Amino acid sequence: MPSSWSRIAVLLVPTLLVLAHALGFGTIELFQRLDDIYYDARLRLTMPRTLDERIVIVDIDERSLAAVGRWPWGRQVLAQLTHELMTRQQARAMAFDVSFPEPDGSSGYATLQRLARTVFAGDARFAQQVDALQATLDYDQVFAEALSGKPVVLGYYLTSDRGGYASGALPAPLLTVAQLGQRAAFVRYDGYGGNLPLLQDAAAGAGHMNPYSDVDGLIRRVPLLAQYHGALYPALSLALFRVLTDRPQVELAWAHGRLSALRLVQGTHEVDVPVSANGTTLIPYRGPAGPTGGSYRYYSAADVVQGKLAPGTLAGKVVLVGSTAPGLQDLRATPLSQAYPGVEIHANLLSGLLDGSIAHAPDYTLGFEVAE
Repeated sequence: MPSSWSRIAVLLVPTLLVLAHALGFGTIELFQRLDDIYYDARLRLTMPRTLDERIVIVDIDERSLAAVGRWPWGRQVLAQLTHELMTRQQARAMAFDVSFPEPDGSSGYATLQRLARTVFAGDARFAQQVDALQATLDYDQVFAEALSGKPVVLGYYLTSDRGGYASGALPAPLLTVAQLGQRAAFVRYDGYGGNLPLLQDAAAGAGHMNPYSDVDGLIRRVPLLAQYHGALYPALSLALFRVLTDRPQVELAWAHGRLSALRLVQGTHEVDVPVSANGTTLIPYRGPAGPTGGSYRYYSAADVVQGKLAPGTLAGKVVLVGSTAPGLQDLRATPLSQAYPGVEIHANLLSGLLDGSIAHAPDYTLGFEVAE
């Protein structure tokens, strides 16, 4: 239950912020810190703390790593996972909170191809035998075939590496900076870890997995659009939302000369998703996280891969594939927990997009920004 301190903070902090600003006290950093305290307290008071039945998480947990093997898994296993979810389980759509930038060489098929080009060059029979094995040993191709034609979204990550390191491929951007009628200071990155072009081309879409850490190290926001080399790329939750809703066009809405919302347009229907001036949006956390948190239902990836779920158990569900295993290092510090599963950040944001419950920044915050 929310504490009495949380209730007091929710009542007092907005008043203190407005008063301090009116009197000229404090710095922008102080106001932001007080705003974070207010947001955290309000969040604990207003979280629904209910189960979202639409979205489930397939967890690459410790049990899965013990049963299937250490990560990364062979792409043939991921193909099997995808096929099980999209065909036998009849999931509505799915997304991987993982990227696949490098080829999978675990089958030895690349070695056979190299031998065909070198040691056995000119041996037509050997070359034919190698070609015949592609359908079963080219695990990247097997995974691509499992993705093809299915509503499956891949993840990728953006980096602030000044050297501009890049691997794999990015999807086509939603917008370019040159297309914008007004200037916006989007969160900018210099590098990325994308997906193999073969996999990127086969998937229905892709979105970045980057959260946005505040100065206190906690994650309250995600860049719905992030900038890389003059182009704007969607977050994983937004990319999945667009696949679920027949790919609405993304436009920008402005207020007081600053970016205020992403406008999703489909025919004559428009929905505004509130964002800050840098394109980040508040994560509408539903409640405690994890398999016992009560916000989303969890299934062990091992049970899915091994076909232990009854057919249709996940029919009509939106599936996010991620990990709570500490060794895979996708546990994040949030206002709710110091070890919050990153996959649930995407789930919460997707819930908010589906419900239209993304919060606006408080009016006093906008006042501070305009007054800077």
